[in-house]
Amino acid sequence: MNTGAASAASREATGGLAGPWRPGLAGLATLAITYGFARYGYGLFLSRFQSDFGGSAGALGAVTSIGYLGELLALGMVSWWAGRMSPRLPIGVGLGCAGTGMLLIAVAPNTGVLVLGVAVSGMSPGWVWTPYSDVVQDTVRPGGRAHALSMISTGTTFGVVLAGPAALFAADSRWRLVWLGAAVAAFAVLVWNVRVLPGAPTRRARSHSEFRWRELVRRRGAWPLFAAAASSGLVGAAYWSFAGVAVATANAGDERVAPALWTVIGVTGITGVFTGRLVRQLGLRVIFVSAQIVLSASLAVLWLAPAGWGFALTSAVLYGAGFMVGGTLLSVWSSTVFDDHPTRGFSVVVVFITLGAVTGPALLGLVVDHAGLGTAFAVATFLAVGTLAALPPHPRTRSEGTR
Repeated sequence: MNTGAASAASREATGGLAGPWRPGLAGLATLAITYGFARYGYGLFLSRFQSDFGGSAGALGAVTSIGYLGELLALGMVSWWAGRMSPRLPIGVGLGCAGTGMLLIAVAPNTGVLVLGVAVSGMSPGWVWTPYSDVVQDTVRPGGRAHALSMISTGTTFGVVLAGPAALFAADSRWRLVWLGAAVAAFAVLVWNVRVLPGAPTRRARSHSEFRWRELVRRRGAWPLFAAAASSGLVGAAYWSFAGVAVATANAGDERVAPALWTVIGVTGITGVFTGRLVRQLGLRVIFVSAQIVLSASLAVLWLAPAGWGFALTSAVLYGAGFMVGGTLLSVWSSTVFDDHPTRGFSVVVVFITLGAVTGPALLGLVVDHAGLGTAFAVATFLAVGTLAALPPHPRTRSEGTR
């Protein structure tokens, strides 16, 4: 009670704005569930699903594209709701999708129900990630916004850290218990968000009648951001879908190596928490180039030398740092380009991420079935290297001045 009064007094003294921790931690937990498990957990269990339900690795990996298509529909609804309704609504819907989808996966008696569960849980990130941009903009002091966005975006890595050991537990049919537990966690995080997020629509200076979507896509500096986002979605989805089966296949079917890969990715991905601080100190361009080079190297390892635990874990270390920092950078970068419409602007960014993610598993799934896993990772490597052409602005951005 006294703590709440003190917190309210503190917010009043700073114009109603508070520190990054309250929305940051709630968002971190949300992305841990929706991305770290509901989205990326599927690839970790791909070998187990193939054993229980049948089908080729390429075809089962391509199933994830269905969830990404659902995410596009969710993004459209979220963009329309922005400023009209409380951000609790889309975030609650997203966590409900995650919980329901993972519950369907847990009880799936056949491939049809499994695919339905993947589709429902896979659309959850489209509901939850972008509304936090408005929450942070409206409730967090300017100096803490990059930190809050970094915390939220890095939630993925904490979910991945937990998914790895969970997969080690999931021998035989126990994988169903893992997905059941994840579904329960999703509903618990839903309750948490309902309690801590603002109940009123976010404040925006311009009315909906004055807003034009074309203003976002025409904005200076937007298209390099969109290109980087599409590449992140494509390359990331390919890695999450096929890395587990690639290292298991290259290591004589050893089912321990993929969970170890996920755990290491999660641990090294914690570096994403520091993205906001690194951007303030070094600038967007330096961090983007560094993350992209590291990401490309992680893919090249699975292309050239996937056999052996040492090479597999080296790829995981590089991928965890490169992908998580690069992914977090997109939210910080977006907040500088679309500072007047953060949720709408970031929704467009996530649309491009999702378009890449829809393409990645489907396209590279065909490559896997016709030319092998090594060729698929070669293609992904060259795409990641090519993304270096989409450079952020070199002068330090506007947000870097608000410390």
